[in-house]
This record gives sequence, C-alpha cells and structure tokens, in this order.
Amino acid sequence: MNKSNFLLTMFAVMFLSGTAHAGLLFNYSQLALKDLDQMNQLVSDKVKESKKSSSGKAVPLKEALQAVYARPNDDEMIEKVVSPLRSNLDELESWEKTISQLTDEAINALKNPRAFKPVVQVTYVIFLENLLAEIKPHAKNDGFERKIAERIRDAKIEVTKDAISERKLRMMKDTTSPSEIAGSILSHKNETPSEKPAESAASEQ
Repeated sequence: MNKSNFLLTMFAVMFLSGTAHAGLLFNYSQLALKDLDQMNQLVSDKVKESKKSSSGKAVPLKEALQAVYARPNDDEMIEKVVSPLRSNLDELESWEKTISQLTDEAINALKNPRAFKPVVQVTYVIFLENLLAEIKPHAKNDGFERKIAERIRDAKIEVTKDAISERKLRMMKDTTSPSEIAGSILSHKNETPSEKPAESAASEQ
C-alpha cells in the first residue's frame, strides 16, 4: 500500500471511529434507565428544537425518534411517547424518509461493527427490533413497511459475539439477527387465512 492510500485508509478509520456515536443521543443502556417522564421530556425538547429551527426541522425529530426506538421496549413505552414525533414528521412529509435513513444507519453500523463499540451495536440492534415489531402488522402489504422489512432481511446482518455478550450481560437476553427476524415476518406475509369461517358455517348447519 502506498503512502497516499495508507493515509486515506487511516482517515476513513478515524472518521468512522469519531462518528460512531454521532447518530445516537444515548445508547440502549442509558435509555433503559429513562422513565416515561424523561422520555416525554426528551421528545418534547426535540419537538421544540424542530419548531425553532429555520432549516433542517426534521433533524431533531429524527434524533428523538432514534432514541425512542433504541430504548428497550419491554414496558411498551414506544406507543406512549412516539405520537408527537410521528405527527410532526408527517407535517414535514418526512416520516418515511426519516425511518428509511435511520434504518440505513443501523444496517450500515451493524455491517461494519469494527468501527462501533458493542454497546453501540446493541443499540442499533434494538432499534431494528423495535422498528420491525412496529411494522410487522403492515409487512404483508406491498407498501413502505414491507420494503423496510425486506431491506433489513436482505442486509444479512450478523450480530457480533461481542454485541451478543454485551446484551446478555446487561439485559440477560439472547440476540437474534434483525435480518432473521425480518425474514420470519416476511415469510408469514403470504399465509392464507385459515378455513375457520367455512368450518364455522358448517358447524352451524
């Protein structure tokens, strides 16, 4: 490798390392400690920041949305706090664009794990898990949600051993690749309804 290529490679590594946390307000373990009031405050602050901004109004909303979906959702908090972000992004006609950008960010991080610490990798895994859970009911339709699920499936994400250990240690939870989860969701999208209505009709005769 000549000197110029070596310098370019080193710059790329430094850039990735320096921006490893740039897209995240908090990692998943920090977010897990936040209660409903704190998450609502986070959302409210970012909505206010968006409204005050003369340009790039979607950016604060994007940051908050990422934080909301990157928080472990065992207490089903997402549905309690996400509405203001959804409505404001809808007003800006940026909901789908924002989801798409955040999905790509998570996939790219997980496909290049050496640039990101295990805690950051797990944060992106949880983001994709929560997003897939949200879009699962709509993935059977030929719409935006299905395309997102297909993108995650086709990324063929392999979660690193370090990330799996990180989550197991902090949360006592095993980790499945988001690509596998997406594949499972999509494999059920074409299932035909059971013949229950016909059976019911027969039993009534």
